[in-house]
Parts: sequence; C-alpha cells; structure tokens
Amino acid sequence: MAKRGFWLWCVLCVWLLSGCGGGGGFGGAVIQGRVALVGTGNPPNPAATVSAGGASTQTDLQEGTFTLRVPPSTTQLTVEAPGYPTYTFNLPPLRTDQVNDLGVLYVGPQKVAVQGRIVNALNQQPVGGAVVTLLGQRTLSNETDGKFTLNDIPFDPNGILDAEGQVEKTGFVPQRFLIDRGPDNSGVILLDDILLAPESDDNPPPAPGNVRGVVQLAGGGNPIGTLILIYTPPDASTPVETEVVNQSSGAFALWLLPGNYRLVFSFSGRQAERQVSVQSLNTVIDLGTVEIP
Repeated sequence: MAKRGFWLWCVLCVWLLSGCGGGGGFGGAVIQGRVALVGTGNPPNPAATVSAGGASTQTDLQEGTFTLRVPPSTTQLTVEAPGYPTYTFNLPPLRTDQVNDLGVLYVGPQKVAVQGRIVNALNQQPVGGAVVTLLGQRTLSNETDGKFTLNDIPFDPNGILDAEGQVEKTGFVPQRFLIDRGPDNSGVILLDDILLAPESDDNPPPAPGNVRGVVQLAGGGNPIGTLILIYTPPDASTPVETEVVNQSSGAFALWLLPGNYRLVFSFSGRQAERQVSVQSLNTVIDLGTVEIP
C-alpha cells in the first residue's frame, strides 16, 4: 500500500509540473489566439497544431482558437497546419498576471518577406524602434535607418483579402498599412515608406482640416460616397489613407501632414486627381471645386 501511495504522489507531482495539461509549468504564462487562412480568413480544417515552450495543442475546428500555458521566457510559437508550410511567430514579452492574447495568426500556401522603412512624417527622418505587426508577425524597425523585415509572412495569390498591418511607437500616432501587391522573384514584398505622425498639440489641428474643397459630379448627381484616396509620395502605388465624402454638397476637409500628395477622387469607376503640397499643419489649402468627369 505504501509503495502504491509513493507512485500516486509521483504522478501528482508530474501532473502539477506539467501545468495541469497545459505543458508550460505550474504558474507559467497563458497565451491564447486564433489561427486563420490568409486567403479567406477561415480556420484551418483539419485543425492546426500550435506549439510553444514545450507545450502543444490543436486549434478549434469552428473558430481556429487555441490556449496554451508556457514558461514566461518563451519567445517563439509555431503553427503547423496540414497542407501548409510551418510558420514561426515571435512572441511579445509574456506576462504571468493576465492572459496574453496574440490575436489572429495567419498561415498560407506561400511564405514571403515584407520589407519597408518607417519615417517621421514631419521631417522625413528614419524612426527606429517602432513595432511593426502584420498577420501575427512582429518586428522592430532598425534604430539607424528605420528599415524592417518581416519574415514568414503568409501569401495566397488567389486570396480575397488585403492584408493590413500596423506600426506603433511611443510618441507617435499609430499608422496602418495595406499589402496590395505580390512578391518579386526573390519572394520579397517591398513597401513604400510608412509615415508616422508625431503626437503634438497640433495633431490634429482644429476642424475641419487643412486641405478643403468641394466634389461635384459632371452632369449632376449626389457625390456622397465619393472616395478620396491619399497617396504620398505622389507616385506611391498604395494609398496611405482613404476618406469618404459624406455631405450632399460634396464638401470635404482633410488633415494632411507636411509633404507632397496625390489625391484621387473616385465615384462609381469615375476618377479625378489633384496634386497638393502641404507646407504647414496650420495653413489651409483650398482646392476649390473638384469635378469628377
């Protein structure tokens, strides 16, 4: 009987050390998230295997969700979905006093790298130490030149979703960016410079903005719903922001940081363009009437 009690005690110790089935150790960090296919946003089926810090689990078939208990020092997580490459994700510093939500981790049929540069929107100087996140991957921009590289980015040439990322740094307004192009022959997607606006008393200036005008449709009609696509530099292939005209008069007002811009006004396949150079946050530029033919 004593021998049997000794073995039961051993089993109990092993159970506690394994984190009650979580695999990360008693008192570890809890991480959770969701795995999705980059082309559709749906969860993988069959389920994906998520592994980190010596623990592993499978994703829920309906939602793609998962939860793991791992050592707090864990820095990477891998996702293996049947029929897809294995993806490795860098983890942020893990906390033990709360659940660490990783958001959505995407996988796809191809792996690419995404490269770009973060610059200060006011003076065009590189911004180092900015956190760049995209499809579950994360990295920091280089302290010297503001450049960054995100590896293990999933890509689906037949996908229906445009991937959206974000850049954050203390003292700057967070900025989103879109991936609207495919990789080159070396498997790299090269982005235009991503502009970060410093936080200040002039950010944003008093309404209604520093670039104004009125949109009119040739032949008449209600211009509500007209898209204003904002490109900077003017030859950029991806707009940094999109605004929507929401007044029947066609009046619009934009807040643009100093720099050179190309504004594309689009309504039901019809377009008009304007070039604008902003020198100051507080100087109002009136574009007058913008007629969409």
